[in-house]
Amino acid sequence: MTNPINPIGRSTAGSVNTSTDRTQAKDTVSSTASSATSSEDTVSLSQESQQVAGLQQQLKDSPVIDQSKVDSIKQEIANGNYPLDANKIAENLISLEQSLLE
Repeated sequence: MTNPINPIGRSTAGSVNTSTDRTQAKDTVSSTASSATSSEDTVSLSQESQQVAGLQQQLKDSPVIDQSKVDSIKQEIANGNYPLDANKIAENLISLEQSLLE
C-alpha cells in the first residue's frame, strides 16, 4: 500500500495529470475561452423592473425634508397660529404603537 501524499512507489500509468493531459486541457480551456469572448451577452429588464428603477431614481432626486414646509410650520407655531390638539397627537401615537405590535 502506498501513501497517497508521498508519490514514491506509485505507478505513473494511472497518473491523472501527465504532460500530454495538461496540454490537451490547456487547449480545451483556451478554445472555450475564445468562443465565450466571441459571443455577446445581452440583458433586458422587465417593465416592472424598469418602473422600480424609475421610482428609485425619483426618490433619490426628491429632498428628504421639505425645508420650506418645516420653516412655515415653525413660523406658525412661533406666532401662535398653529393649533396643536394634544388628544389627536396622543391617539396617533397609540395607533402607531399598535401598528408596530402587529
